[in-house]
Amino acid sequence: MSDSPTPRPRRVLITGACGDIGSALANAFAETSSPAKLALCDLVPPPDAEAKFEPLHQRGVTVFYRQADVTDPAAVARFLDESADALGGIDVCIGNAGIVERGQLIDLSADAWRRTLDVNLTGCFLIAQAAARAMKRTNTRDGHILLMSSWVQDVPRENIGAYCASKSGLKMLAKCLALELGRDNIRVNLIAPGFVDAGLTGQNLKQNPHRRGEMESSIPLGRLISADELARAVRHFCDEDAAYVTGATLLLDGGASVFHRKQP
Repeated sequence: MSDSPTPRPRRVLITGACGDIGSALANAFAETSSPAKLALCDLVPPPDAEAKFEPLHQRGVTVFYRQADVTDPAAVARFLDESADALGGIDVCIGNAGIVERGQLIDLSADAWRRTLDVNLTGCFLIAQAAARAMKRTNTRDGHILLMSSWVQDVPRENIGAYCASKSGLKMLAKCLALELGRDNIRVNLIAPGFVDAGLTGQNLKQNPHRRGEMESSIPLGRLISADELARAVRHFCDEDAAYVTGATLLLDGGASVFHRKQP
């Protein structure tokens, strides 16, 4: 009996790829028996980004990088077109770029509010729209769009109201996209981490290390999730075993949202 053919490497696009979580996602999809081909973007200049992803190049992983602003429709469309050409199409698109503006809503400037929604919500809309168009154009058999949300899409928190609103909007965006794109066999889902020991939360903990204990005490599992653990869960969510899942949220908060006693 002949051996089964080696599966075709998935073609995975990730925005916000130079941050802690974005880098972990790129590594997770590269660490498989058939490593994914990666199309990555961020605001980081190409020389700095290429140095960051040099270990992937050394392992023979295909990495296509472009500096692109996810709030710029023309830049997003160009990035998707170039990525689809470079990789031969897109199978998985992960809208990961995000920011947080801290402060009470009553004091938050209109510019800070607008920046948050522009990056977190409109940026994901633009990348999802462009990815769906590319998937339909290249007749992708099983397209998957994942948008990086947060447990705060359902749990309000003080001092990050704009961020909460952007993630709540993202939840409805994903559901509407899932409804519209299902007939094209394109799935749309959300990833909703809780406290991640990296990225925006990691930056906050570096400035306020005393908050780690407060955060851990509000999580039933008693610890923060690492970027690598989050990335592996995302990779598994993209496996063919989840091919019937769309319009759903993969919640990775260690139980914080069901054990929400006191905000740290």
